[in-house]
Amino acid sequence: MTAGARAPATGATVLRAGVQSTVQDAGRQVRSLGVPAGGAADAPARRLANALVGNAPGAAGLEVTLGGPSLLFHEAALISLCGAPFDAALDGAPFPLWRAVPVQAGQTLAVAGTAAGLRAFLAVRGGLNAHEVFGSRATDLRAGFGGMQGRALRPGDHLTWATAPPHGARRAFIAPEIRTPLGPHHDLRVIGTRDLTGNLPAELLNRPFTVSAQADRMGARLHEAVAAPRDPARPSVPNVPGMLQLPPDGRPILLLPDAGTHGGYPTPLVVITADLPRLGQLRPGDTLTLRQVTRDAAHAAYQAQERALRQAEWVLRQ
Repeated sequence: MTAGARAPATGATVLRAGVQSTVQDAGRQVRSLGVPAGGAADAPARRLANALVGNAPGAAGLEVTLGGPSLLFHEAALISLCGAPFDAALDGAPFPLWRAVPVQAGQTLAVAGTAAGLRAFLAVRGGLNAHEVFGSRATDLRAGFGGMQGRALRPGDHLTWATAPPHGARRAFIAPEIRTPLGPHHDLRVIGTRDLTGNLPAELLNRPFTVSAQADRMGARLHEAVAAPRDPARPSVPNVPGMLQLPPDGRPILLLPDAGTHGGYPTPLVVITADLPRLGQLRPGDTLTLRQVTRDAAHAAYQAQERALRQAEWVLRQ
């Protein structure tokens, strides 16, 4: 390259950031240090999007929320978008979800809104480069680290990805039953904890709740209130994503991946692992019903979901 020559453009430029677009991956495994797990809220969407472009399951990509970004590509790439049915276009032509699609330098991907669900995962062959903290590139918006300087995308940001051997954009069909179900109504399977006492089973189980507008990557608050037990002497205890918290106002909060690791509110229920991805698709106005299941049923549901996902990932990578 001669003196003064400009380096060839690489990666992609963010033209429009969307409502909340963040770099996410499989998250962190250091909750014992008080650091939330984070990571993509819809894990099956993240895994299947990465499998479509030949990435490892935990490769970093973009989680788009409610309204997506517009990206100008400066180099060719292989991308896929999985999750809620966002309207998307590549240079004005409809962009198919749940497919691997080659993009050429100079093309623009515009992701608009979605009429159902809340989030989708955009994977790029090679995986996005981003700031890594505690072994993960996931963005922690509250703490302000990981991903793109610990924040959501802004117009003008520059995305790059790791170089990877070519991977064909083979046609593949991803069965609807392994995709995370979307609203507007959700039946969530839960397990009771030792906080499920008194009238709480009758107040929380087998009745409809509505997702309020207070919903983010930390948690989704429900609109209807129940009689919450109060114990000022209650110690702070560990929390995990999927727990249902009962704050003093009685409006339950379902914890999502960025939730804190400890809390002092009662947590009478926890959503089973197989249904955790559904929490990432809860949209304000959606309704849900909590159905109690046994630990054996929860384990069987997780095993069945994991078998189906691993089989799909294996097929997509052949």
